[in-house]
Amino acid sequence: MSEPILVVGAGPVGLMAACELRRRGADVRIVDCAEMATDKSKALGVHARTLELLDSMGLVDRFLAAGRQIHGTNAFADGKRIVHVEFHDIGSPFPFVLAIPQADTERLLRERLAELGGAVERGLKLAALAQDDAGVTATLERPGGERETARAAWLIGCDGAHSAVRHGLGLSFDGVPYEERFVLADVQMDCTLPEDEVSAYLAPDGLAALFPLPGGRWRVIVDAPLEQPTADDVLRLLGARGVPPLAIRETNWIASFRIHRRLVPHYRVGRCFVAGDAAHIHSPVGGQGMNTGMQDAFNLAWKLALVVHGAARPTLLDSYDAERRPVAAATLAGTDLATKVVTLRNPVAREVRNRLAGFLSSLEVVQRRMLAQASEVAIDYRASPIVDEHRAPVARATVGKRVGEGPTLSDWMDFGGAPHAGDRVPDVRADDATSLHTLLRHTKSTLLLFDGSAPTPEGYANLADIARRVRERWGAHVEPVVVVPRADRPSELPAQERVVLDASKAMHRRYGAGSECLYLVRPDGYVGFRSQPAAWKPLEEHLASVFV
Repeated sequence: MSEPILVVGAGPVGLMAACELRRRGADVRIVDCAEMATDKSKALGVHARTLELLDSMGLVDRFLAAGRQIHGTNAFADGKRIVHVEFHDIGSPFPFVLAIPQADTERLLRERLAELGGAVERGLKLAALAQDDAGVTATLERPGGERETARAAWLIGCDGAHSAVRHGLGLSFDGVPYEERFVLADVQMDCTLPEDEVSAYLAPDGLAALFPLPGGRWRVIVDAPLEQPTADDVLRLLGARGVPPLAIRETNWIASFRIHRRLVPHYRVGRCFVAGDAAHIHSPVGGQGMNTGMQDAFNLAWKLALVVHGAARPTLLDSYDAERRPVAAATLAGTDLATKVVTLRNPVAREVRNRLAGFLSSLEVVQRRMLAQASEVAIDYRASPIVDEHRAPVARATVGKRVGEGPTLSDWMDFGGAPHAGDRVPDVRADDATSLHTLLRHTKSTLLLFDGSAPTPEGYANLADIARRVRERWGAHVEPVVVVPRADRPSELPAQERVVLDASKAMHRRYGAGSECLYLVRPDGYVGFRSQPAAWKPLEEHLASVFV
């Protein structure tokens, strides 16, 4: 019997990793040093990109039922609103932020893990670890001091900012703390603020932000140098910073904390990995910490499961660091800048900020870019070592009239403007009501074979041949789908081919498929490979570089 994968830490990141590994048939053991699951709200904003991953896992409806949708954000200064941004242009099936307490996020993931045959083992902390070429030896300790030596094939550290895994691996955690101290409160209150929008107040002496939560609760964040804040302190601070009068009826949780920005030098050491706060911590401005960690876990899980099953080479795991560490570095830089902007004290700098924020946020192109970055749908892996694309030289494109299945110059240019290798695949709905993202609700990669605008017997034969070859060699890991720009199924395609009808050409246009082409979509919803024309040999070379 093979040794399991050991996940250390059962917060949202560790649970995400465990669920995805179990869903993909890997043996997982997940432990946590806490004897009880958290009952605190803690991290509460789930962004569009994370919701898309939860959708692919079949969990998004459970999350939507437990959370509150936030559709916009406001910023106020000097008694007037300087920024108002609505989230409907995020470009995702989930154009909102889902406010859901971390306790509920963990509960939903634990329930899913139980459905998959797993469970969290509590009261076990990592005391030591050692690894060799064949696996990892972990020393686990119970509260009474009793120790257990556990053997694992791989180990994933999802155990937070004070990670025992990170310390055991000798990884530095470079960075600095912020000067500001923040007060955080989870309260029941009466107020006149919109219940589906975030409201932030930028005052001369600091920031106040209020986030609506399910069940009539609110999350309040203010920066203030208080060690042991009370509800009265929160009320006083909110009033001083321009928040309209409100009444706190009940305080569910109140805490004070300092924030840091830190990042490990690499995410993998041999057979061990770090993810989430064990690998990166940053300012909570933007609410991206938990989301970034959960996406770390998903990225690693599908790759590690393939390696565990002997379906991919271990070198595939090097792409985890190559893809996810730059994302964390960019998040640290972005949230650091945002934190400095919202906590400005200098009057001249504040006036410039307020005027500039109002102007920029009124520009549609700026709004869209801000939303794409904040919701994390703009994350790409174009520099990844495991993504690639193939295009015929522009000289082979015809000018004017289409000749056979080859691209015209216009087709060639449209393909160039479509999602590239390493980009997240945008959702599109075809005429038969098939949403592209629904095609990804499985554990395989998805091969989209676009017919293009020249339906020919030769073209159908080529697409069917590619699909057949993929199924024969990699059918356990790749699902071929033929997309045709017509309202009826082509009789030339074999009955076993899965076909999506795209008579309006909505999918074809979004993917620059004026002529025959293909896209290989990874299990995490990113383009792993694309080709114009749809050619077997380049696709085969790419698949052979990833799969055994």
